[in-house]
Amino acid sequence: MPAGRGDACEPCYWTRTCRKRITIGQAGITTKALSEAFGEFGEWLIRITGPHKAALKINHFFSFFLELDQAWSRIPSYSELLHHFGAEGLRRVRLPMRWLHEEQGVEPDHQAKRIDSEKRRIQACLSSMPFASLSDQVLQAYWLQLETRIEAGKTSHTSARLALRAAAALLLATDREGQRLPQQGDVDNYLHAVPGQAASVTGFTNFLNRQHATTLAPRVDVKRARKRRKETLARTLMTMARCADQGEAWREAWIVAAMEYFHDTKLTQKMLRQQTVERTTDGIQVVVGGVTYWLPLDIEC
Repeated sequence: MPAGRGDACEPCYWTRTCRKRITIGQAGITTKALSEAFGEFGEWLIRITGPHKAALKINHFFSFFLELDQAWSRIPSYSELLHHFGAEGLRRVRLPMRWLHEEQGVEPDHQAKRIDSEKRRIQACLSSMPFASLSDQVLQAYWLQLETRIEAGKTSHTSARLALRAAAALLLATDREGQRLPQQGDVDNYLHAVPGQAASVTGFTNFLNRQHATTLAPRVDVKRARKRRKETLARTLMTMARCADQGEAWREAWIVAAMEYFHDTKLTQKMLRQQTVERTTDGIQVVVGGVTYWLPLDIEC
């Protein structure tokens, strides 16, 4: 036997230790059903993770069962758990949630979980403005419009969050103190830095035009945006060329970036898998829509 273990082997020692901690935890739970549930969860944890890990983790999960005891005095539904803990909170107790699903039939609602995550991101975005500033008031008003569209089924939480994030980014780029609304020059400068946000920021500029009598128009300098994109792709290819691991995933990513850089042809990795790709002595040939494109397998750094 290891020193200090007495007459118990390693697994028996940790099993005994875990069960002692389970018993102590059960004494702190007032509801009989939840006290028994904590015991059942502890035995399940021993089986799933092994007695050593279970003994180390069981006290951490006790607070979750204590919260159930205090809030409901029973095992709640998934929607109740989600409303109380939030998606992020439930992620911190993956093993108890797995036990609830496998042993207690608590079915997760993945759509509700996704929406909850989006709502929390939206609240974080709304909190990014200086408190009670002009920008704060405008962003809150814009969110009310987006929220109305969500309730009417005209947009999703994800689309609303992306639109709100673009609006917040434009407001902060205009004035970090939040005391000034965007002018055309601010919109132009913002889209010069992130031309891909033109579509996302359009709804907000339209909102400002209606509510604050502005005449903003999201304009992208196509030549400048293309140049910036080329520069970004060049840096990506340079970095990839120095990569030691050049397996299948690297090859797909290389072809996608190189097709856009050398031939102005955009592909996704999913689209690429449907095309004909052949290795040549000096590079790669990709056939897209009956047209053959040649790509190098490396570039000079």
